[in-house]
Order: sequence, then C-alpha cells, then structure tokens
Amino acid sequence: MKTPRNPFRLRRSESIDSEATFLSLFEPGILDILPVEAWKENVQVIRSAAGGGKTSLMRLFVPGALQTLHAMHTHRTDEQIGELFQKLKELGAIDEGGPKLLGVSLLCGRSYSRLEDLPLDEARKSRLFFGLLNARIVLAVLHNVAAFKKLDFPDGLAQVKVRAPEAPFTVPSLSLPCDGLRLFEWARDLEHKVCSSLDSFGPLRVDSLPGHDSLLGLTIIRADMLLVGDAPVADRVLLMMDDIQQLTPVQRERLVEAVIEARSPVGVWIAERFEALNTRDMLASGTNEGRDYNEPISIEKYWRPKHARFEKLAIKIADRRVRYAADSEINSFRACMQDSLDVPQYEQAFARACEEIESRILARAGSSKRFEEWIATRRQMEGTLRERAIGWRSLEVLIERELRRPQKSLFDDILLEEGELAEKNDSSVRNAAELFLSREYGLPYYFGPECIARLASLNIKQFLGLAGDIFEESAASELLKKGAALSPERQHKLMKRAAQAVWDDIPNGVAMGRELRNFLEAVGKFSQWYTYRPTAPNDPGVGGTALRMSERALLMDEGHLRARPDHKRFADILASALAHNLLVADLDYRCKGEKWMVLNLNRLLCVHFDLPLNYGLYKERPLQQLVDWVDRPFTEPKSEGSLL
Repeated sequence: MKTPRNPFRLRRSESIDSEATFLSLFEPGILDILPVEAWKENVQVIRSAAGGGKTSLMRLFVPGALQTLHAMHTHRTDEQIGELFQKLKELGAIDEGGPKLLGVSLLCGRSYSRLEDLPLDEARKSRLFFGLLNARIVLAVLHNVAAFKKLDFPDGLAQVKVRAPEAPFTVPSLSLPCDGLRLFEWARDLEHKVCSSLDSFGPLRVDSLPGHDSLLGLTIIRADMLLVGDAPVADRVLLMMDDIQQLTPVQRERLVEAVIEARSPVGVWIAERFEALNTRDMLASGTNEGRDYNEPISIEKYWRPKHARFEKLAIKIADRRVRYAADSEINSFRACMQDSLDVPQYEQAFARACEEIESRILARAGSSKRFEEWIATRRQMEGTLRERAIGWRSLEVLIERELRRPQKSLFDDILLEEGELAEKNDSSVRNAAELFLSREYGLPYYFGPECIARLASLNIKQFLGLAGDIFEESAASELLKKGAALSPERQHKLMKRAAQAVWDDIPNGVAMGRELRNFLEAVGKFSQWYTYRPTAPNDPGVGGTALRMSERALLMDEGHLRARPDHKRFADILASALAHNLLVADLDYRCKGEKWMVLNLNRLLCVHFDLPLNYGLYKERPLQQLVDWVDRPFTEPKSEGSLL
C-alpha cells in the first residue's frame, strides 16, 4: 500500500489494504476495553455509535493480521509493534510461536433482512435465516482456516479433517466425519439454495425450502472439530459477527437467543451499533449478565469515566498517523499546532480587555469601598497580559456574585480582603473567565491537542476527522515553508467548521433528525444562556441538561407512553440522540438528594453553541419542558429567576 499523504483520512479499517499498515496505525490502548476472558467459550456483545472502533478491533484477530504481527515482532520491523504483541499475548491470541487463535469475521449485511419480506410464515423465514447464516459461518471459517494454515483455497481444504462430535449430531445433507473440501461444498450449495429461493421470480415452493432450525454451524466450527495433520487448527476459535444492526429486529433477537442457547465452546462476538437497540433498551441501564453472556461492552460507556485516558489514547493514535504520513517531516501531533495565546498576536486584545473590564468593575462597584482591596490586588497582579485579563474577568464574576446575593447580612458593607479573593478565585472561576473572554473579544477557545482529543466525544472516527483537518493544513503549511504549527485562531475556525457540518447533517443523517435537531438546539441555547449569565453559575459552564431518573422511568413505561404520545415521541428522539452519540448519558448521577440522567451534548455541539468542554456540569429541567422543546424553541427568560 502506498504511504498516504494524510493517514488521518483512513478512518475505516476496511480502507487500509495492508495488514502491516493497519498494525502500525493500531494503538494498543484500545484493547483495554476487552476483558481477558472475552472470547473463551462466551458470548460477548460489543456496541458503539458509528465510528467507535468495533470493526478495527475485530480485524486485529483475523489470521492475516496475527500472522503479520508475529512476523513484524520476530523481525523487529516496527519498533512500536512490541506493545501490541504483548497485549495480544496477554489475551491469549498469540505467542512467540505464532497465532493461537483462529479469528473469523463475518459481516451480517442487508441480504439477511430481505428474508423477512418473503411471503412465508415466521417459522419458514427462521429456517431460511439460520440456513443462510450456517452456510456463511462455515464458509467464513474455512476461508480463515486456509489462510491460517497457508493452504490453497478451496482445494487445500482436502487436508482439513472435520471430526464427528461425540454427542449425537445430525447435519442435513452432510455426513461427518469428512474433509474440509466436502464441508466447503456443502456450505456453498446450501448458500446457493437459500439465495436462489430469495431471488426466485416465481411462487415459492414451501415444501422444498432449504434451511435449518438452529445455529448448528457453531458445533461444526469448534476448535476440536477442525484438524490439520491430526492437530486442532488453533487453540480456540473466535467468531466475530459485525454489523448486526443491519438485521431486522426479529432476526437480531433470533440470532442472540440462538447463540446463547447453543452453549458452544466457540467464542462469539456480536458487534452492533446502538441504533440496533429499541428505545427502551437504549434508555435502559441494565445488562444481561451470566455464565454464557458477558456484560455487553459499550465502548463509549467504557471510556466515559476514563475520558482523560481516552484523550491520551487519541493523541497516541494521532502521533502514529503523523509519523506514517508521506512527504512530511512533522514528528508528532503536537507539532501541528500552537497551544498558547501568550504570543504577540493576541496581546492587543488582552490589553484592551484589561482596561475595559477594570472600567466596568469600577462602574459596577460605584461608590462602595467594599471591593477596594480586591481591585487593588488585581492592579498589582503580575503575569502575562492573558493571565491579567483572566484575572480581571474572574474578579468581575466574583463581584457580580457578591452584588447579586439574595440574602443580605449585617456584614455586607465590610471590606473584602485579599485572602477571600484568593479563596474564591479557584480554577473553575478562571476557566469561566477564559471562556467569557473568548466570546467577548473574539479570541480562539477551541485549540490545542488536548482540546481536539476532547472534541472527539469518545469516538475514534470523530477524532480522526478533526485531527485530519488539523494535519491537512499543518502539512500544507510545512510544504509552503510557513511552519507546521497552526495558530490557535485557525484551529478554532476548523473546529467551528467541523461542528457546523455535524449540525447540518443531523436532519438527514439520523432517525427523527429534524425533531432531534429542534430539541438539541433548545438544549444548546438553554445551556448557552445559563453558562454566560453574569455570575457564571456552575462554572465554567454547562454542556447539557438532565432529568430525574424517576422521569426517565416514565419514558420506558409502555402504559405511560401509550397514554402520552408526546412522551413516546420524545423517548424515541432521545434514544436516537444517544444511539448516534449526539447526546452522552450519565445515569444515576446523585445530586440534590436525587438521582439524575445527565445528558451531555456531543463536544462538537458544544463548539457549535460556544460552550465549555467539561463533563458532568449541567442544569436540570423537568421532563415536560424537555418534551415541549421539540416543538417550541427555548427563549431567554425576561427575568433571571423565571426559569430556575
């Protein structure tokens, strides 16, 4: 594969045709989401929004990737490959002798869903579904056995022995034991018969329909059933079924039930996007756990309490891509951008801010002597112009809080001392002041590698898109001898442009898109109004809203939803937002003696509404007000307390 000029544009693992390239770009930290026992005789559901990294994760375990990894590790062709090899060794997929695992990837595309359109009863549709699925599972496994053992396909399958299971087991039209070539012919013929029935232009003959009543393919592909030279082809087999969301809901339910009931020693991964879940499942916090069914891995949920780790991981991913780029001497993602406003370009704006804010404070304080010491402290403050401007703006916020306190005390006229200012002027207030300054004086806010990583909203594809925009301009600037590091102003503009693209795509890109965007616009404008109030409540600002867990329960109550169609519609809208990573939910968040479902806006939507990027700060709203926002946009209240 030719080395690309901008490797960030390789967002889908399918677009990387070289295993060596794929492995060089794969960051081992992604494997942290896997429990060590993920494939050992268990069913593992893996979920994420589009671009969460499921397909890349599965590609890592197929024979070609594992064999290439072993060769690269043995010959030390890539200095970064050692960490990835060690991670997979700990998981039992590989060792110094080579791959130990036969990983098989199977795409569950839309051809299966066409079966549901046939004029047949559910039992016959089910037989066709399992027949086609069994055929394709066996064919996929045989393809990978040939790759694993370096056999010609399909003729080399004659060297593969397929044992008969110890327990009584009957496979229609197939006698066991047999060789791999006979098994291939059986699966190929079965697939042809099912597809011919599907493509038939004439009336279907129900009495001659092919198919099976169960997922018998899982028995045939067990590691102890497939032998080459009287030895199992691998220590274990891992079947990875991707794009399950493309099945119909009925087929998805049949598949999951069949896999669990099979109790096969074959490890099975079922990978799907959140959009496969119905509204109730999407809003639910419960999971099915058991001996045969591990707790589902939700990639975003895994990273949510570890967002700092994800952001470090994202920067490592970016560093790998930068180093892989052709025709570039940039050696790290950080080198692509400036990450400070303490440069001459912005000094004039900060100097003007210091003067204007001081004047505003003096006018606001009036003849009161109460804030004299605080003001004197700010006048004597040392530091860069940026630091001094933040100091003045944070002082303005603190004075505003003092002046707006609802309850007056006997000591309100006592001079406030310097020590009190230092105590109140914490990092959250300073962060709010920095945000206010950026909006009031047109200063860049969304810039720097940590910021770009946070804007990913825990989604690898979203991060690669943003980082790719940065690298594209940085590499071009380097070629023009203008320096590789983009200015904060340019980074900010690129992030604004990306946020606008996400916003514009919502009506057509997601289910119930227009209603959803109406709701998100209300949440964004409400958060914006609340964040930029003069007292900077919930400093540095909020990036979403919340509703009570008890109200969330109503959105999952079928009886309640039948009686309240507006709530039913809102539940579907909310589920769509969560499925597409436009809102990130945090369940059972304890505050004010109650439990809340916090709804954080996707970080790019925070950019769209000029909001801070922190997690966990929100302003709750009653359920009915959230429901009303779908049709009636948020408008700023006439008085400060009317919405609070």
